[in-house]
Amino acid sequence: MFGENNFVSLITIQTTTGFKADYIGNVSDFLLWYAKDKEIGKYRPPLYRKDFKLGEGNARWLMFEDGSHRGVTAEEARVRTVPEEAAPYQPDNLLSQGRAAGPQPFSFRGKSYDTWEKNSHWKANFPVGMERLLRAGRIHDAANSIRFVRYHTDFQLGVHSNVWTDTSTGNFTAAKVFVVQTNEKIVQRCILMATDPGDLVLDPTCGSGTTAYVAEQWGRRWITIDTSRVALALARARVMGARYPYYLLADSPEGQAKEAEISRQPASTQPTHGDIRQGFIYERVPHITLKSIANNPEIDLIFDRFQPEVEDALAEINRSLSGHDVAHRVTTGVRKGEEIHFDAEPAEAALPSGDAVRANELLEWEVPRKAPSDWPNAAAEALERFWNVRLTQKRDIQSSVAAHTDVEYL
Repeated sequence: MFGENNFVSLITIQTTTGFKADYIGNVSDFLLWYAKDKEIGKYRPPLYRKDFKLGEGNARWLMFEDGSHRGVTAEEARVRTVPEEAAPYQPDNLLSQGRAAGPQPFSFRGKSYDTWEKNSHWKANFPVGMERLLRAGRIHDAANSIRFVRYHTDFQLGVHSNVWTDTSTGNFTAAKVFVVQTNEKIVQRCILMATDPGDLVLDPTCGSGTTAYVAEQWGRRWITIDTSRVALALARARVMGARYPYYLLADSPEGQAKEAEISRQPASTQPTHGDIRQGFIYERVPHITLKSIANNPEIDLIFDRFQPEVEDALAEINRSLSGHDVAHRVTTGVRKGEEIHFDAEPAEAALPSGDAVRANELLEWEVPRKAPSDWPNAAAEALERFWNVRLTQKRDIQSSVAAHTDVEYL
């Protein structure tokens, strides 16, 4: 019918856990995919949400609200429990091969890093892009290097291959009303993978009407055929008696308003006609990359809007602590277990020569999340103000990063 040149794929689908058999049990079936013309065939990647496994992949480290970080413990990985206010991530490479035209010194938490001696250059455009990564809280400091913080939520999707192991039938799937009824998930994935809203779907052997049911749910036109009056009666009753989710048309005033809300862009002023071929307002997942953060100028605007308040609160903390004999410096900002360890040594010992004048002053990355018991009230109040502003700044930047990046539509 279609010709061997128009063969697209042989898809293996898992059907059941198998019954006892004289020989090996059969737990799979096959879908043959041909195109009428492979050169102009339609394909929409079938996406799925990847399993989140703490301690693996992009979830080997934990970043806390105050910027401190630590590795996932064996116990946390075993029970799959994420501590409160922690975001799992994995440090990724910030360097690309090939020496830059000149030195690229970048300062992070009082230490300078350069790519010159490593015959490489920063992945983010220097210095603007690197500064945006810093402001977005996307830099991880290791022993002698810095790396990119890649959260497990930066991209949570995967694309199905031609082996579908999540389509098996059993006690926990939709009840069958026909002896050879196909699992709805299989038909749904095929329709979403090869059609758009408004396209026409044909099923010449409809059985219980699964194809018509799924096509109707997802806004596809359909024709379904069968030689059995029993099958047609079942299909008719199933389609006419079904309840479907409600979707917003993209080509509608309500759809335009919702799209503007989600994308954080001005609403379209184009006239609407309720055309289903324009599709719906889809659920979407951000695909956050290092490049999208480094090229986002809104990060600078948000940072600059809040930074004066952050610096004022920090100055007030240092003024309040001046003259008080308190242990208020943090060594590295790296958590050990669940506590932040404070520097018991004199602050001057950790400072380069020439910095003794500010030896007892906290820097922004050294501010603890909670005030130690020996802090005066004025310092504790300034600390609370510092974190209120700092966290608002951080959340606004995170929202901007999510809004100004590529997305995958589900």
